[in-house]
Amino acid sequence: MRANDSLQTGPAVSWLVVRGALVVVVAIGSALLCPLIGWQIAAIVLAVVAAAVPQTFAAWGSVGCFVVGMLISEPDLGRAMLAVLVVQLIHVLTSLSLVIPAGSRVVIAALRPSALRLLAVQAMAQPATVAIMLLVAASAQGSPPTVAWAVVAGAAAVVTLAVTLLVRANRRAS
Repeated sequence: MRANDSLQTGPAVSWLVVRGALVVVVAIGSALLCPLIGWQIAAIVLAVVAAAVPQTFAAWGSVGCFVVGMLISEPDLGRAMLAVLVVQLIHVLTSLSLVIPAGSRVVIAALRPSALRLLAVQAMAQPATVAIMLLVAASAQGSPPTVAWAVVAGAAAVVTLAVTLLVRANRRAS
């Protein structure tokens, strides 16, 4: 290399930002989704462990803490939608933490595909969450025929989505 050769990249963030974001997402999620202090603390401790040693997959244990919090409280559409978002954010941030080495910097443009996938999944998952919560409310009021029809429609939607994703994945590979 000559003295005037250089490598220029776009704006970048430290690896600590991704791992810190994981802890922040879990802390906010536990505060909003877990009514029990013990489960909140457990979720945050698991997130800190996951930030320090991503290979432990400990952040996914915090999702279990959210499940406990959701099960002991009344069903609520807003909390269900928040849970869907928080769980996917935990998954994305944990997955990124596994592939971003400690001490490195990440070009922000490299995070764009992950952000776009997050938005695409949320665009499908949030309406599905609303539909499921409405079905749960309808079944609680005693309308089983609607629930049976909705299960068939939901299964068809899942199969359609799976086929679409598989076809697109195979198209990119070739």
